[in-house]
Amino acid sequence: MTHDSTIMEAIEKVADQYNTNIATRFIRPLLAGILADSDLSRRIADLTEHSEMLSTQGVHLDELYLEILAMGRFIYLVRMDVLPNLRALSSGGKGTDANYVYREMAMNNFGANLKILADYVNELYLKTVNFDKSKAGTGKPVYRSIVGLEELGRYLVEK
Repeated sequence: MTHDSTIMEAIEKVADQYNTNIATRFIRPLLAGILADSDLSRRIADLTEHSEMLSTQGVHLDELYLEILAMGRFIYLVRMDVLPNLRALSSGGKGTDANYVYREMAMNNFGANLKILADYVNELYLKTVNFDKSKAGTGKPVYRSIVGLEELGRYLVEK
């Protein structure tokens, strides 16, 4: 269990970026297919919806790594499945719609916002690994036992 302030701040940044710029009312419906994976969706929610509670209770490193990995997979899947087809998937709203301007802003900035999220997730991962290594000393750090974590770099890098 860790209460490390740098990790907690990094979690806050990820949660804020995701909740403010990714999971918006305009974008969220386009993500439904990806978020239908209940394990992926639950881990993302654990990372992004309870960040205030984490700072008081702390976080288990093994769970945090799985949440980071889930967010990485989410980013990768969005880049592969949603981003290239964003306009076709959204196909809603005309210029007279009251939300037209906000929807257009969300759509136009989605790629950039996803890149920022990927950068924040990478930052969180690096801080967590550094903390993990410092706590492990001569023992085996937790991240080495997380299956699939080696794929995170590929998930976060833009093609």
